[in-house]
Amino acid sequence: MIINPYAPPPSGPIEKRITLKTRAGEQVSMDVSLADEQGRQSAAEYIHHLYTSIKEKLGEPVLFGGFQRIDPDDREALKRMILFIAAFHDSMFGTFNRHSQLPEAQRNEFVEIFLLACATLLDGKNLLLDLGRGKILNEQSLD
Repeated sequence: MIINPYAPPPSGPIEKRITLKTRAGEQVSMDVSLADEQGRQSAAEYIHHLYTSIKEKLGEPVLFGGFQRIDPDDREALKRMILFIAAFHDSMFGTFNRHSQLPEAQRNEFVEIFLLACATLLDGKNLLLDLGRGKILNEQSLD
């Protein structure tokens, strides 16, 4: 048997835990099992869509035009978009709080899809979106 050291590692399930901590200190967490790394483009497009939709509704300029395809490897841009979306939903609707203004089913669906997209895009196995500090942390950067 010949082992190629330059071959990509075998693709398999990727286990992650993602926690979002609101400005008020409440937390929502989710354990996810990603089949592989193949969902990055779809997750990036979803985050970009949310970001541009919020910006347009607020009447603010959109940094990334609709003519461009979002780069799923532009981690810094994606982190900024994720924090913007989460902060908007936290302050406008209390989406990530137990007592949200949104109907329960709608809230749960949004939180699940949003956190899944974030876990797909962000590096690390133990992720924290800390809205009070305006940071996204992983196991290497947790204090």
